[in-house]
Amino acid sequence: MINGVNNNLSLGKIAGGGVTPGSSGAGSAGGSSFADTLKNSINEVSKLQQDASQAVQDLATGKTEDVTGVMTAMEKSDMAFKTLLSIRAKLMDAYEEIKNMPI
Repeated sequence: MINGVNNNLSLGKIAGGGVTPGSSGAGSAGGSSFADTLKNSINEVSKLQQDASQAVQDLATGKTEDVTGVMTAMEKSDMAFKTLLSIRAKLMDAYEEIKNMPI
């Protein structure tokens, strides 16, 4: 496979963030905040995109001939980005719903 390409992004990391059901999440010992989890997920997607770009560049310059590895890196990057976009859409929908609640 391509050097350094590793898909550490999982839906559980994005959605759950290591907070167990029943715990308060915010301020609980050992748990990370939602903002930190979201930032980490965005950073992981960014890293996957950079790795895929590097893999394509290596293929184009002849440093590697592993077309399957390059395609795999690109698909991982694409899947992670689409997952992040759908989570963003759900968060925006939830925000709009809360914003429109009567006081």
